[in-house]
Amino acid sequence: MRWKLIFLAFLMAGLLVPPAYSAGESTMERPGYLFVEAPGNVAEIVGVGSYATPVGLVLKPGNYTVRITGNVTVVARVSVKAGEATILRVNPDEIAEAVSGEGIVSIGAIFNESANYSREKLNPPFNPLRQFTGCGFGSFYVNISRPVPMALVERGEEEVYLIPNGTFVHLGDSDGEPCIDYVEAHAGATHSERVRNATYLVPWARLEIDSVPQGLTFYINGGYNRYIFYTPMGLYVPAIPRDVYNATAVSYYGTVRIPVIHKLDTHTVGIAENPYLVQCLVRVAPNETRHISVDMEKVKSSLTVERRAVRAVPLKVDSEPGNASLVVTDGVLRVFATTPATLFLPPGNYTVVASKGNLSAKESVVLAESASVFLRLSPASAALTVVTYPENATVLLNGEEVKSKNLTLSPGRYNITVKAPGYLTKSLEVILAPSESKRIEVSLEKKPAVEDREIVTSPPSGGADDTRAGEKSQTRENSVPENTPVPSAPPTDDVPGPPGRDNSSLWVKAGILAGVVGAVYLALRLRR
Repeated sequence: MRWKLIFLAFLMAGLLVPPAYSAGESTMERPGYLFVEAPGNVAEIVGVGSYATPVGLVLKPGNYTVRITGNVTVVARVSVKAGEATILRVNPDEIAEAVSGEGIVSIGAIFNESANYSREKLNPPFNPLRQFTGCGFGSFYVNISRPVPMALVERGEEEVYLIPNGTFVHLGDSDGEPCIDYVEAHAGATHSERVRNATYLVPWARLEIDSVPQGLTFYINGGYNRYIFYTPMGLYVPAIPRDVYNATAVSYYGTVRIPVIHKLDTHTVGIAENPYLVQCLVRVAPNETRHISVDMEKVKSSLTVERRAVRAVPLKVDSEPGNASLVVTDGVLRVFATTPATLFLPPGNYTVVASKGNLSAKESVVLAESASVFLRLSPASAALTVVTYPENATVLLNGEEVKSKNLTLSPGRYNITVKAPGYLTKSLEVILAPSESKRIEVSLEKKPAVEDREIVTSPPSGGADDTRAGEKSQTRENSVPENTPVPSAPPTDDVPGPPGRDNSSLWVKAGILAGVVGAVYLALRLRR
């Protein structure tokens, strides 16, 4: 009996002892490689850093979001796989040339490998129900929440309107008399009430939306809803040039007073094809037409992703003193670690820089097969000159403002941020080697007249803005239809964090142990 207890004790110890971890050396096993080619631009890899392109990074496998800001804002969400190079090529100028039209304030292009912005198989096409000749309209209950709540209504194929909540609108005439309504747009219902003597009516502008090729999906004001809109198509949108206060009208029940009708003279048009989505912020004016067209073939050729297998060899790096910050680069590809470390890199010529406080060292290595480098750190400095446009821009070094743009620093890795009123802020990372003198120029882009609205990088999904189609009478309010989709949270950027110990295996082992102990105990009981 005693040997059985001893066996159980050893079994418990073997199952519960965690696996061994190396406390001394940092080893990067089977990394992936992300290259961004957008010459003349700075790429922000969200959660990692900002870098002048072209740039390559050695990263843990996972999903990463790359953002390039300028005259066109480009967002690409890509996956990095072990042993592979993911190459993202972006030409913002060609993307800008692919978008044409009047009143365009800003342009954004999105590439999301995990998204299908077209969604043809999930939703029916938008199709106006019938032609209205007098008062009344058909409501498709497609409620859009941004920038203000709006409902999509139609009076025929050529008369599709986005109606803002809490306004007076003129839609059609009956026997020579205008049809004026007070409209409330909610998620699930559109309520309207006939009024007269309105002191303010929403002015309309027309958007004509087209693409190359035709037949692409388009969205209006982020309306990722239950209907598919296809190019070419036209619709009327609010063109309210200023805030309007205390607008009134007379209804059957008395006076209707609207404290404020907010300015609404910009709309976001999105044109999509599978993982590509191009968004334009368009400024409109009363009684004017804006034509918006996107050449999606040109966009796809200007925003591409390629993958290649990478042969990597180990490079061991150590230093005296240890625990130094380490940067290894071939001029494009770079990797960051702490000594001692084993890195897996493609063959090539590399510069290895280690720094700790005011100590640093630099070594060059030709990596063909496995190699090792030992760096003995000594006191050293480096010089950095930052030239900005405009000249009065503020410079931040690792988040702290610096008064001089001629800096003497310890060698190592620094984040430079440049900002100025009326301009888009720009950040980039700089690596300084011992005794190096480096000069960088940072030119800021002017902010658009209207700030970009939120750029959606998650796939369109059912949400609170999604409701069913249906007809609506002129003075009847409909309840929320059944089976209205429940909002689904968009995925967050899955940027892998630093490696850590996973304790979940201990719980699995504990469960296995409990089963084994129970089985042994039951066997002993049955033998008695």
